[in-house]
Amino acid sequence: MSGFKINILVVDDYPANLLALSAVLSDPVYHLIEAGSGPAALKVLETEDVALILLDIQMPEMDGYEVARRIRSNPRTREIPIIFITAHFREEPAVRQGYAAGAQDYLGKPFDPEVLKAKVTVYTNLFLKTVQLESEKRLLKESEERYRLMIEAAREIIASIDNKGTITSLNLSFERLTGHKCDAWIGKSFLPLLEQKDAADFVTYFHRKAYLENAQLIQIGILSENGKPIPVEISLSPLKRNDETVGVVGVIRDVSHRLRA
Repeated sequence: MSGFKINILVVDDYPANLLALSAVLSDPVYHLIEAGSGPAALKVLETEDVALILLDIQMPEMDGYEVARRIRSNPRTREIPIIFITAHFREEPAVRQGYAAGAQDYLGKPFDPEVLKAKVTVYTNLFLKTVQLESEKRLLKESEERYRLMIEAAREIIASIDNKGTITSLNLSFERLTGHKCDAWIGKSFLPLLEQKDAADFVTYFHRKAYLENAQLIQIGILSENGKPIPVEISLSPLKRNDETVGVVGVIRDVSHRLRA
């Protein structure tokens, strides 16, 4: 995440307070966005994604409580942590009002620079962990999509079957070869797809392959949508989850052209 900066929105109507906050938080990883009023802060949040908001309570036109309530009412900003900065943070009614408005934390004026940095570090670290998790989820989703496209583009039928003989997944080559719809067969037994003369041998092969590592080929006939047998070559490999065999993956290749040749 080289060059990555964390946006922090600092809201205070006194420029001197903004300057003091900026001086304390002069870490290269932070990008401080300053707003001199509540409406200005809300305007910033329309376009900027921020990790944390440092919000003064006592401001003219719109106080910090109202700003916080509006932030919490907006689905886009409702999860952003808010630290209230106020001279009244030890007064119980003000504290209750602040938490009711949506604050996560308080910081008193004049603030202790080390306490400020510590609080900001806690919330920005949480933000970084969230960003990392989102990035990992996005990469996983992209990887799964690439894998799905690769499977769908394969010429061979690629199917997974659980230990009970129920089809759990099929790629589109199944439809192209047999005319059957994938959705119509997922969740059903594979046995009705087999040519009757091959069913017993394949069932024996299926149960043996669930426990063997070395994939072998077997030639059988599977039935198309119109009931016509299609000669295919099948290789089964164990499908494992946490070292437990939960079914098989089958690669099914049409060998009609080979037989005709």
